[in-house]
Amino acid sequence: MIRLIVLALLVVGCQPVDSNRNTLHVGLAQTPITVDSRFATDAASVRIQDFLHRGLVKLDESFNVEGDLAESWVHPTPLLWKFRLRQGETFSDGSEVKARDVAATLQAVIDPALASPRMAEYSAIERIEVEDDYNLTIYLSRADASLLTRLNLGILPATIASGPHNARHTIGCGAYRLTAWGESGITLQRRGEGGSVTAIRFSCVKDPVTRVLKLTRGELDFVQNDLPPHLLPYIGEQRQLTMLTRPSTTFSYIGINLQDGLLGDVRVRRALALALDRDKLKNALFSGLPDLANSVLSREHWASASLPPIPFDPVRAEQLLDEAGFPRNQDGVRFSLNYRTSTDPTRLRLATAIAAMWQKVGINVSIESLEWGGFYARIKRGDFQLFSLSWVGITDPDIYRSILHSQMWPPKGANRGRYRNDDVDRWLDQAAVVEAQKERKALYAKVQKQMLEDMVYIPLWYEPVIAVSGPRVHGFKPMPDGNLRALMDIKFIQENR
Repeated sequence: MIRLIVLALLVVGCQPVDSNRNTLHVGLAQTPITVDSRFATDAASVRIQDFLHRGLVKLDESFNVEGDLAESWVHPTPLLWKFRLRQGETFSDGSEVKARDVAATLQAVIDPALASPRMAEYSAIERIEVEDDYNLTIYLSRADASLLTRLNLGILPATIASGPHNARHTIGCGAYRLTAWGESGITLQRRGEGGSVTAIRFSCVKDPVTRVLKLTRGELDFVQNDLPPHLLPYIGEQRQLTMLTRPSTTFSYIGINLQDGLLGDVRVRRALALALDRDKLKNALFSGLPDLANSVLSREHWASASLPPIPFDPVRAEQLLDEAGFPRNQDGVRFSLNYRTSTDPTRLRLATAIAAMWQKVGINVSIESLEWGGFYARIKRGDFQLFSLSWVGITDPDIYRSILHSQMWPPKGANRGRYRNDDVDRWLDQAAVVEAQKERKALYAKVQKQMLEDMVYIPLWYEPVIAVSGPRVHGFKPMPDGNLRALMDIKFIQENR
């Protein structure tokens, strides 16, 4: 069916491409909502921020902190940070980046009047003092060991930072500046010399088949993700296209209500995990691309722990269910569970395959698929037995606090399964204030091991980053968090266009 759709669409005439041979054409599944760094939370907006804005710091591939606008910093006490800025960094209007711009941006984000969706990330900031043009001090009301990683927030000129949200206009200090935003897309122009890509054109093409066809016809140069598995074989057959994949930081899992009468028994939860052939699932449904997971953080993250793999062992699963007091009845059924998922076809196929595996160990599963809004609303308030979702683009190990700490039961946080473990609470509290990375890693290792032992979630895999380039593009390297910054450094092969 897909091949017929593709062949039918290929007869449509090609649209003219940009006459500028150094313009990179990128297809997005969704239109960005804003170019204002204070309000960017959706994936498309976050991707574009990287081209327009820079923060005090940035994160490397293992999510360690590196200086960006900040030349150096010191942290003399748990409640005090001092930063020195690099001199000579400029905004796209030519003005120099000063400490007052950094202060104005951070103050705006924590100002309730602005109602930034990122305000909670910086709630530990009490005040910011500008010492001179290149030095500032941040005072905290409480210790926050993860604050430094969040200071990659794009810095705006003070004149803009003190104003209201302006979704389609910005002045940043990134490598590119915004030159156009219309119905057909967003255009960015490189500031200064360097690199093959002098301009980037982001166009929204919601339908994945159309997006791939535009690649094959040369109307687009690059797309990443939002490609259903059934399209991948077709892409692989196109000799003019290059497809690169790598494990991402997007963690897919099965959520469990630990307050449920059946699922509150850890033996039942372990049995559910052992009864899943995750290799078979990823090969059959996702072309074998996902990397099996044991915890939320990917293996590349500095805070990840070495954990034993979860085997496929249906025999042991049945033993655990017997030990938990749930023998098969005369019909071979032990009990029934409700599994909630969205109406997304891929998610529904996954739920159906999982239910079939659990059926083999005597567990009946009723699948309830809901439109996204209704589904997510029920999950957030804890109205479920089982569900499947993904945590997208995880970079900060403080995610464990949000999903495991007993103080983070809904509506305060994302501990939707209502897990409680006093040891885990204590380790998370310590990790929130300990500054040394080695000590934090040791604490998070304890958390991850206990999380797996208690089977708070059933880990599935890290979804892959799938990057597809046209014949002009050379040298793109996909990143684990899905950022597109490497597009700034690609080389054009001009003769192929």
